[in-house]
Amino acid sequence: MEQQPAAQKTAYKEKRIGGTTYCITSVYTGEKDLKTVLEELAVRRVTTEHGLT
Repeated sequence: MEQQPAAQKTAYKEKRIGGTTYCITSVYTGEKDLKTVLEELAVRRVTTEHGLT
């Protein structure tokens, strides 16, 4: 018996910052290792806060 691909879960929201409205679409692509995700978020935050992008 073949497994059907799971429907992609998406979320959409609009965020207004100053005079600009940003449209944000998120797509759930599957499970991830929590440790890896937290590390990626921490690195992204540090690089943004310290202008290292």
